[in-house]
Amino acid sequence: MAIKTNHITYLQMMDIFEQFANDHYEINHFGNGDFWEVVETTKLNEFDYKNYPILWIADAGATFTDGELDYSFQVIVCDIQFDKDGEALYENQIKSNMLLIYQDLLAYLTINPQFKGNSVRIFDSGTSTGLSFTERFSDNLVGWIFDITIRQPINLNICEIPKA
Repeated sequence: MAIKTNHITYLQMMDIFEQFANDHYEINHFGNGDFWEVVETTKLNEFDYKNYPILWIADAGATFTDGELDYSFQVIVCDIQFDKDGEALYENQIKSNMLLIYQDLLAYLTINPQFKGNSVRIFDSGTSTGLSFTERFSDNLVGWIFDITIRQPINLNICEIPKA
């Protein structure tokens, strides 16, 4: 019988991302879903500047290969461009701050014991690519979208199937 790999499930991945958001003093909202849901979710209880900055995780697929599972995500970190008085904030400062939050996330994932104990690699190709955006949606959001792949070993054999 093969040795069972204690891999991280999709639900556990979302818990790890949410825990990071809850622990990070700059992030005021965490969510998971399609990119368009970012603004819709923050507006459920009326628009509020306290909802920002946001860490949002959008699924970008999962790939099974021989002995490995890749979770791919788009990580969105963003803030609102205007303050509560309607004054425009400096876009480059917001981009810089959001980039630092993403860097904090990478550090958090790298030192997370769930990754260390499971031979999980944070990137598929050793890189994480991001694109900045400005004035998105009616909230005029500014931030970054990063592609990240989390790869982990899995056992694909009959001994892994739960049986009664």
